[in-house]
Amino acid sequence: VQEQILVGVSTRGYARSLGDEPDEVASRGTSKSAVSRRFVEATGEALREMQTRDLSDLSICATMIDGIHMAEHLVLVALGIDERGSKHILGLYEGATENATVCTSLLSDLAGRGLRTDRAMLFVIDGGEALRKAIREVFGNRALVQRCQVHKRRNVEDHLPESVKKTIGKSMT
Repeated sequence: VQEQILVGVSTRGYARSLGDEPDEVASRGTSKSAVSRRFVEATGEALREMQTRDLSDLSICATMIDGIHMAEHLVLVALGIDERGSKHILGLYEGATENATVCTSLLSDLAGRGLRTDRAMLFVIDGGEALRKAIREVFGNRALVQRCQVHKRRNVEDHLPESVKKTIGKSMT
């Protein structure tokens, strides 16, 4: 169910995506409500596993943190990059805004699950002061903070007239 939904099959179309069954086999558990329940259970379990897994075996050298808006919710996402360049979703944290409390909670959770705080690490953020403050609070002076260049370009372009946005944006990349 989870795989089918993630590749774009709707709960309404799930039964059709399974293919034809022999006439003597009765179809069960393919109603949209049953499929939806199984999807919610499967993704909930996957989220719980991701949110509680031990991070101490990862050699993370850079962490990118940003808030993603979904309807009226904000999800703060931490993506770690290890010494080989592999990416790891470290954690997600829901809040109303990217305030210092939410940011500190996310980072404290990561440290509590084993993300190393005893060595230098690069943090790439959107430039928000609350996030910078939380990084310093949890990781101290070993935290190297870099402003995300994509966010910086967007912020500059937002202050420009439409007629020059593309030209200036291209020159900043």
